[in-house]
Amino acid sequence: MADDPQWTQDLATNESGDLPASTSNAIVQQATPQHPFYSLPAELILDIVDLLPPEAFINFVFANYPLLHSYGLAPALSRPRVVYITTQTGIPALFPLLSIPPEIMLHVMRHLKPIDMMRFAVANYQDLVHQGIAPPLSEETRRQLRNAVNRERFGPD
Repeated sequence: MADDPQWTQDLATNESGDLPASTSNAIVQQATPQHPFYSLPAELILDIVDLLPPEAFINFVFANYPLLHSYGLAPALSRPRVVYITTQTGIPALFPLLSIPPEIMLHVMRHLKPIDMMRFAVANYQDLVHQGIAPPLSEETRRQLRNAVNRERFGPD
C-alpha cells in the first residue's frame, strides 16, 4: 500500500487535490526499508569484512561506505578522491601497479587489515579496476559516495 503512488498522494492531499491548510508545510516521505545488516555492531561488521576476499571486500566497502565510515571502518574521502574513484580520470597512481600481476596484488592485499585494504583500494582504485581486481562502481554507488562527501563537508541534509 505504501508503494502505491496514489496512496501516498491521497495522504498528502484532500479530495480536491489541494494540500489541507493544517498540513500545508508537511511533506510525506516514504520510509526506506532498513536492512538488518545496518543495525549490527561495528565489531561484528568488522568480523564479517575480515572474511571477504579482496575483490568482494572492495565492492562491499564502496557499496556500504557511509555506514562503514560512520563506524570508523572506512577512511574519509576528499572530493578530489571521490572524483578520481568515480570517473575515468587520467590521474596517475603514486605507485603504478600495472607492472605487478593481479594474482600477486591479490596475494598482497589478502594480508592487509581491512582498513588498510580500503585505504589501498581508495588510493589505487582505477589501477585495480584496470587489472580486474576492483569492480566498476554502479551509478548508485557513485552517487552514494558523492553524497557522503557532501554530508561530511556540509553536514546532514
